[in-house]
Amino acid sequence: MSNGNTVTVISHTEMSKGRAQDSVAQCSSGTMAIKTLLLLLAATLIQAALGFRLEESDPSQAHLEKGWPCPNITEIAPCVCIKNGYFLGLDCSKVTNNTQLQTVFKAYFPFENFTSLTIVAKPSEPRIDITSLSADIFQNVTFANIKISHTNLGFIYPNVFDKCAPHLKTLAVTDSFLTIFPFEVVDIAPLLTDLRVFRNNIIHVPEMTSDSLTYLHIAYNPGIQFGDHAFEALPNLEYLVANDIDLKHVAANAFYENKNLKYLDLSHNSIEKLYKDSLRFRSPIEEIKLNSNNIHTVEVDAISGLGSGQYTLLWMHNNFVADFHEPVWETVFNSVAGKIRTFVFDDNPLVCGCDMLWLLKDKEHRKTISYGAYCVDTGTEIHKVDVGFLVNSCRK
Repeated sequence: MSNGNTVTVISHTEMSKGRAQDSVAQCSSGTMAIKTLLLLLAATLIQAALGFRLEESDPSQAHLEKGWPCPNITEIAPCVCIKNGYFLGLDCSKVTNNTQLQTVFKAYFPFENFTSLTIVAKPSEPRIDITSLSADIFQNVTFANIKISHTNLGFIYPNVFDKCAPHLKTLAVTDSFLTIFPFEVVDIAPLLTDLRVFRNNIIHVPEMTSDSLTYLHIAYNPGIQFGDHAFEALPNLEYLVANDIDLKHVAANAFYENKNLKYLDLSHNSIEKLYKDSLRFRSPIEEIKLNSNNIHTVEVDAISGLGSGQYTLLWMHNNFVADFHEPVWETVFNSVAGKIRTFVFDDNPLVCGCDMLWLLKDKEHRKTISYGAYCVDTGTEIHKVDVGFLVNSCRK
């Protein structure tokens, strides 16, 4: 996933009038700095959480098994069976082709319900040369957690995961060459919480229905298409990562039905305009990443429902926003005032004229904007704009 720039929020204070006021200002600034550090720490933890490993038991208890309850070690080579307490895992990261993988599952498996399947190569290593998963590739063996990455996989048979579905909890097929993925498994997997298909060439995401899915990662699938409300039947979705997919449009109420959504990443796409209600939330949304798009227009009520999460981070840097038009932005800023929040508008062509006065003269609103946003007309950092001059000039 792409990361936003690290920023610091510092409150704007008027010129001091005596040492006592200086002390108060310093105390206020220090308090704000502490809040900022806590906010950015929370954001860092969120970013780390997005990279958490698929469910597994305590690795310190894991060891290779040469026999029961695992299959015969020679019959499943180069795969290895790993016993971890009461859990069985199968690591097939050393397979070299489709035929070899098929042969493994023709062996006798004393127990057919495994906790995990791993077929993973490091990005610095050659890709694992499996190119397809046939319908019967796993025979009757099932897995609760599947992780496949950095392969030459180009095709997955539509029903390949169906036998796993009743027990499936996490499914990741990433960094491969898939153009079609059997998303239908989401509808029949009542325990599935985590689906990751990033870094493929997937062309379409259908509407999915699931009460269990909390994490969906479809990033780095350039040109992937989906309907305006493809995710609305995922009421418990908390994390949606959809950066770098060449997304051009966000429909009205696209995420309104996701009542638990906390994290939305639409960065590094091709969005130019935010239409009314396109980012309307009724969830405890905490982080919205819209940075590195082509956003130049934001309609009234395009963004609403912020402020109900533990904190609010709005990443808007590297866009083409030129002003904070009051009818558009006042309700957005009001919704997070007095709460832990940061709006990042670095690298936007902001014009700090009279249209900006409503924002700059409000200390709470200034605290919301991170340092690093500059006025393109004067080259002044937004927190250092002479508000008094604007007040006098804009009255004329």
